[in-house]
Amino acid sequence: MSGLGDKYIERFTLNQRIQHAVNAVACLALFLTGLPVKFPDQLGYIALMMGGFNVTTVIHRMAGTAILALAMFHLLYHIIDRGWFKDKEMVPSLKDAMDAIEDTKYVVGLSDEKGHYKKYSYREKLDYWGAVIFFPILIVTGVILWHPAFAVHFFLPADYLPAVRLIHSMDAILAGMAVMLHMYNVHLSPKFFPVNWTMFTGMISEEMAEEEFPLWYDRVKQEQLEEQYL
Repeated sequence: MSGLGDKYIERFTLNQRIQHAVNAVACLALFLTGLPVKFPDQLGYIALMMGGFNVTTVIHRMAGTAILALAMFHLLYHIIDRGWFKDKEMVPSLKDAMDAIEDTKYVVGLSDEKGHYKKYSYREKLDYWGAVIFFPILIVTGVILWHPAFAVHFFLPADYLPAVRLIHSMDAILAGMAVMLHMYNVHLSPKFFPVNWTMFTGMISEEMAEEEFPLWYDRVKQEQLEEQYL
């Protein structure tokens, strides 16, 4: 982590940034290749531009496999790295609800102050835990649709396949809506437009850290001061 005398502080490790990059690229590929299947009359031209549905099907399955591998790695990562569980930075709390209320009051003009966040705000926690909810459903239904004969032979009545297909596509659409909201909050809002480089570089300026995550910034500052006197 950079010292507080520098202009930037480390916010995301290289491991976290690589996981985020794989997730982002895979999700983009899944949306580009999956939506034309759901809406062929409106978006079929996207598949044609990419070489046809035979090509997009292969890309879709490769991206889905990447998501499955990432999910397994992410789970293993947190099992081995116990620090994530100890500091509980991403665990939802009552304070998140209070911050959301404070932000709402600020937006409607009932308060002059926004919520005071730790390392992750409630919006970032919603993004993370939303993925934890969405991805298992997408992975399970996606594997079934990839190997329908196996699923029907061993555990799934054939009449359920249309329902699995519907669940997969609708869950993907909901995930896409969440991604669009995430894109606005992180990159497209007036404060960060056109891009927020923090997830790419792993670094955040001290000024932004103090403004956006004051409780986390104060903790980092205190830790750095303690290190100086050790």
